[in-house]
Amino acid sequence: MSTHEHVYPHSTVPMKRGDILYSPVGRSTYFVGHTVIVGSDYLITESIPGKPSGHKLTVEQFWNRHHSGNRITLLRSDKGAEEAADWATKHIDEVNHYQVFNTNIQTIDKNYCTKWIVQAYYFGANVELFTGLNRLITPQHILCAKTLSKEALFIKK
Repeated sequence: MSTHEHVYPHSTVPMKRGDILYSPVGRSTYFVGHTVIVGSDYLITESIPGKPSGHKLTVEQFWNRHHSGNRITLLRSDKGAEEAADWATKHIDEVNHYQVFNTNIQTIDKNYCTKWIVQAYYFGANVELFTGLNRLITPQHILCAKTLSKEALFIKK
């Protein structure tokens, strides 16, 4: 399928491999915020609480987790997105434990949502979204990543 056959729900915005979706603090994210990355197969990959922590889901499933009125920000990188998507798709099954305070960038097994995205770009594309990767990077920080641009803001209907 071409990129243009995949669009975000209730929009004409094309999905691209390596896209990052940010959901802010609210009821849908258990008041902590959340980030996910679109894999090479156009499935959403994420690290969430539970075992295993690594998950794949369709964009429709991701959308349906959100309440009416929730905002979802689409972020894109002009460097390494395809490679990051490939890495995320290949390694999602290695994410077994959800650990917010495991800030070691080398550890894939123990992970959390934003670290997962930073790793996909770092290991998959050699792109550092932030300096100082071995630290807690919250979902809100993704909005300030130096190589990402805001492409769209979706409001869940």
